[in-house]
Amino acid sequence: MFTNIFGNYLVRKKIITADEFLSIKMDIDKTRVKLGLIAVSEKMMTEKQADEINLKQQIMDRKFGDIAVSMGYLSKMQVERLLNLQGNEYMRFCQSAVDKELMTLEQIEGALDYYKKENGFTFADMEAIKSGDVDRILPLFLPDVPSGPLTDLLAVTFRCINRLASDDISIKRGYTTTSYRTGAVAMQEIVGDYNVVTAFSGDDKGILAIAEAFAKQFFDEVDINALDSVGEFINISDGLFATAKSQEGMELNLMPPKLSKDPVEISGSKIVVIPIFINQQPLDWIVSLGKAPE
Repeated sequence: MFTNIFGNYLVRKKIITADEFLSIKMDIDKTRVKLGLIAVSEKMMTEKQADEINLKQQIMDRKFGDIAVSMGYLSKMQVERLLNLQGNEYMRFCQSAVDKELMTLEQIEGALDYYKKENGFTFADMEAIKSGDVDRILPLFLPDVPSGPLTDLLAVTFRCINRLASDDISIKRGYTTTSYRTGAVAMQEIVGDYNVVTAFSGDDKGILAIAEAFAKQFFDEVDINALDSVGEFINISDGLFATAKSQEGMELNLMPPKLSKDPVEISGSKIVVIPIFINQQPLDWIVSLGKAPE
């Protein structure tokens, strides 16, 4: 998920192009990260030291880590840490961007620092984003909402987007409001001991992105079939939430999904709106406390 979050940020800032970002995404799973790049990124070595070892490897049949230890640049424990980081998504992103000569490691770190400052993130927050772990990432983008059923529902839905629809998902910081006017929308109301509405709203491209990603089929337009696909996705994620809460003694019932190609006004005591991108297309993910609009 780091690749999507940071890559989309770089595209929005015009640091790289959409095509360049796509080229990174296409190669990242097969990118093998060099220990030297990780060591420099982790501030264990300087670029000059890493280059020195790389030159020695051209005349010595020895591993990077073994040479670094013999030269006193790294300890065996540090080499072990570098090896553990080779599969890290952040590191693979860096290696791919550097290999393609799209950005230097210094430029990547500079852009990350700007991203951190723009969003008011801490060092620990950035480490969570670099991890790519959806459960660590989501809380960083939520507005100020208390822990409880609402955050549990958001967590379940976010995991479902990533697992059942598309892992090509990016997220921006959410906000709260008491009124929201949708575009095309699919929504579902949960009633009982906790009343809440889950919805996805957007323009045609956004709705089609989640509909096609979940249904694994192509839709010509945002029609009842496309919206029904989004509604079915919501039904599954809401169902998982309701099942989990029933085991805690909470009684919840799922109402049939509501679908509309036309704008709908959603009102509630608190509406959480989280802008997301699925397969590069923007979409608003909405969770509203209260009743669904008629």
